[in-house]
Amino acid sequence: MQRHVRDTFVKQSRYQNYRSRAAFKLIEINDRYRLLKPGMIVIECGAAPGSWTQVIVECLHLKPPDCHKTGAVIALDKADFAPIPGAICLPKTDFTSHISQAKILSALNDRKADLILSDMSPNVSGQHDYDHEHQGNFLAKIFNGNQTEKLVKDLSRIFENVRQVKPEASRLDSTELFILATGFKGRHNNEEIL
Repeated sequence: MQRHVRDTFVKQSRYQNYRSRAAFKLIEINDRYRLLKPGMIVIECGAAPGSWTQVIVECLHLKPPDCHKTGAVIALDKADFAPIPGAICLPKTDFTSHISQAKILSALNDRKADLILSDMSPNVSGQHDYDHEHQGNFLAKIFNGNQTEKLVKDLSRIFENVRQVKPEASRLDSTELFILATGFKGRHNNEEIL
């Protein structure tokens, strides 16, 4: 608890009205790789409590009431979370269920995602993957381990560039890192991607 209270990013998140310190992870990654641009369609999986959603809304310049005419962020999580102005929030939504996938497709309104983001964390272990538009990008948190290189190799088959990113806002003693994959090559027929 003391570590959390003294944490620079925790203090900064309170000062800047972000819901958690995780906002600074996305800010750093975006500053480095310029992923978020106005007009993009972004799906954020595992959005609760919403700090990444807040950053996405800022970067995409999504301001109600006309915020979804060009770009959009669709933020979903199995957990409940408070709405974020400028975002399409889908709390209590499991993206693996067919009902939830129909909600996401409805929110996309015949558009395709430019970027799928995730700051999800599995309880002990877990897998989450999602398909997106040709030339799209993918950013997800993982925990570095003996399967990391295999994941990078597998993603390199379907993305032009794959990087491992460790933002300064990640704790030094954490194995947390992010996989940034850009330039989705697309699928051919119904082939298995991974």
